[in-house]
Amino acid sequence: MAEYSELREAIFNVKAIDAHAHNLVDLDSSFPFLRLFSEAEGDALAFAPHSLSFKRSLRDIAELYGCERSLDGVEKHRKVSGLDSIGSKCFEAANLSAVFIDDGIMFDKILEWDWHKSVVPAVGRILRIEHLAETILNVEILKGSKCSLESFTETFVAKMKSVAGKIVAMKSIAAYRSGLDIDTDVSKKAAEEGLLEDLHAGKPVRIKNKSFIDYLFTCSLNVALSFNLPMQIHTGFGDKDLDLRLSNPLHLRSVLEDTKFSKCRIVLLHASYPFSREASYLASVYPQVYLDFGLAVPKLSVQGMISSVKELLELAPTKKVMYSSDGYAFPETFYLGAKRAREVVLNVLSNACDDGDLTIPDALEAIEDIFRRNALQIYNLNAILGSIDYRGPKICNGISKTYTGGKDIVSVRVTWVDTSGQHRCRVIPVKRFYEVVKNTGVGLTFASMGMSSFCDSPAIGTNLTGTGEIRLVPDLSTKHRLPWARQEEMVLANMQIRPGEAWEYCPRSTLQKFTKILNDEFNLVLKAGFENEFYLLRSVYREGKEQFVPFDSTLYCSTSAFDAASPILLEINSALQSLNIYVEQLHAESGKGQFEIALGYTDCIVAADNLVFARETIRSVARKHGVVATFVPKYYLDDIGSGSHAHISLWKKGENVFMGSEESKSPHGMSKIGENFMAGVLHHLPSILAFIAPLPNSYDRIRPDTWSGAYLCWGHENREAPIRTASPPGTSGEAASNFEIKSFDGCANPHFGLASIVAAGIDGLTRKLSLPEPIDTNPSGCDGLQRLPQNLQESVVALDEDEVLKNFFGKKVISAVKGVRMAEIDYYGNNKEAFKDLIHRY
Repeated sequence: MAEYSELREAIFNVKAIDAHAHNLVDLDSSFPFLRLFSEAEGDALAFAPHSLSFKRSLRDIAELYGCERSLDGVEKHRKVSGLDSIGSKCFEAANLSAVFIDDGIMFDKILEWDWHKSVVPAVGRILRIEHLAETILNVEILKGSKCSLESFTETFVAKMKSVAGKIVAMKSIAAYRSGLDIDTDVSKKAAEEGLLEDLHAGKPVRIKNKSFIDYLFTCSLNVALSFNLPMQIHTGFGDKDLDLRLSNPLHLRSVLEDTKFSKCRIVLLHASYPFSREASYLASVYPQVYLDFGLAVPKLSVQGMISSVKELLELAPTKKVMYSSDGYAFPETFYLGAKRAREVVLNVLSNACDDGDLTIPDALEAIEDIFRRNALQIYNLNAILGSIDYRGPKICNGISKTYTGGKDIVSVRVTWVDTSGQHRCRVIPVKRFYEVVKNTGVGLTFASMGMSSFCDSPAIGTNLTGTGEIRLVPDLSTKHRLPWARQEEMVLANMQIRPGEAWEYCPRSTLQKFTKILNDEFNLVLKAGFENEFYLLRSVYREGKEQFVPFDSTLYCSTSAFDAASPILLEINSALQSLNIYVEQLHAESGKGQFEIALGYTDCIVAADNLVFARETIRSVARKHGVVATFVPKYYLDDIGSGSHAHISLWKKGENVFMGSEESKSPHGMSKIGENFMAGVLHHLPSILAFIAPLPNSYDRIRPDTWSGAYLCWGHENREAPIRTASPPGTSGEAASNFEIKSFDGCANPHFGLASIVAAGIDGLTRKLSLPEPIDTNPSGCDGLQRLPQNLQESVVALDEDEVLKNFFGKKVISAVKGVRMAEIDYYGNNKEAFKDLIHRY
């Protein structure tokens, strides 16, 4: 194979799109780990360790982990390492740019599809139509509603249309239920009879009737066609629920011949094994048929995998064959799928070159088509936020080799944010990072979390000194090549006192711990998005002294301001997209030289991480253009201040449950859960300020009549309130989809800041707190409203008196926060002009 080194390099370096997979599960799920290796279940699963694919796959996994080559050894390694670690390792080795997930399978302790964004640059959702239909029917029955075909169809079609722009594809598992001999002209009468039969068969409803399944399929195809979405279809083998004889794709002829659906792209999954030749034939004669070989690779023996992929390519054009892993439940399935797919396709294409079917250039084109380009053209990638062209680690023979793959990468910045909100980093030469530091981390003194904004020694009262060391352990899921410094990568780190044990002062671990409590106790996920306000400053020399003046003198949303700054802003936008950070909008703000970039919402840990990368990006790109970007809350005391407004919402099973519904609605347009959570945040807001407004200068911004929220209140769409509820676009304003905290500023540690909000919200949920009446006028004109802390000293006092937040964070962390804040109060109180130096730190 030496003559095909060019093919080998291409195939192991291409960042694949995994076009069909399923959700992972938590490590403590009851879903048996043996299912990683087999489609069998029950007693039959006991024989899985005696299959060829088991022995090969176990060896591959043990080699990746560097652990004992036994099932027990692998399972012990998984338990000790934790899901984040093995997930990062498997997905890094898989070398994927995107994963498309069918979340219609209900495993025990399943992770929501959004979670997977922590281990892969982009995630798309596949809508399983039978799962959607069963969810609707079971909900209707629970409500006690009478269900007719007409009412069901109206709801079914409406729900498909409502998510059509947010999914990459639809999918049917008709092969599992009634087979692929689908009648596209099934009558409504037969469909209704089938619906009633399934409804009367027991609860929960499981759809089995052929006529009703055929009706679902044709309804879905119509929607898919109108939204230009492909339809994935399970074909060939799977678990024992299906009748293999009825999953032969040749049964689909009536669908493929129906002129109504001739423009709807059909993707046959699993290489249709053992009907791979039949699938190849269909793809060769029907323009709308495409093939996907996930599951067949890697579940078969090596020769079985080679045979199935070779049979697909016997007739099917290479422009119609696509890669997927059919990964599910376990990160290892994604790794094994990618590793073996690359090896198998290399074998098949090399032999095709030997046989004269292909030239080397033909094979190189096929590699790009099969692993990436075909999926880019077929699936609805508008549903994925951010770029999927992220340049990441390369692999060789399935093992990560990032330090050699990017020959131009020189170093990696291991980054953390300290208690004062400053971004700090250790820069590691690339070879050492990938050989040592990525696994063991780098040492850091205890004192680092006790430093203030003006001094690199621990503040008095923090109880942190130069004695003691923790490890900064990189979270590889956060690693990116820096768009403004292409020879460098940056990764965020967790602080650990020993391997696997978080240091209690670690901001990221604190936020992770609090969000786990929110999820475990209330089954809720908090999502957040930030509006970044900042000033662009020019350096000028006057009378021999350097001074900083505003970039321009325009006002809010000025077109001329954007024209002047567009080279900077557009480069920032492009850089953020390359980091998979979604920008919702950018514009000039009210201050002279002030701009705002609003980031899309996502799970709160990712949102906090994204905020760190966004600040780094904005400052660094501005510096390239010869100007200073600063997030200092109030650099010009006579102009508008800068905030980092946080938008907060609560989610459950992929749905926004902060917003009110018929089942749960408070008088304020939000759900009862949303009101309890927000009431907790409002109740604790004076002490939360110690985290989200961390400098004396922060309180120069939080003044009445400056749209910053100076009074302890909330309001509907009231930008003078510190907390305002926001309505969904295009609505009357009666509904609330999220709430905004205006007090958050750009000097806050985003992980500690969000952690304080989560803790306060949990207290509100626990005590079922209620909101006071909203203030829908300017609070400064209302009698009897309490002022929020007017200086940092007052917020520190509020924190010191807040037993709930003290119990959440622990006495040691609270002491460190108080110590740093008191040092800031003392220093800036005695040095009135010193705040101007903050532009070099924030």
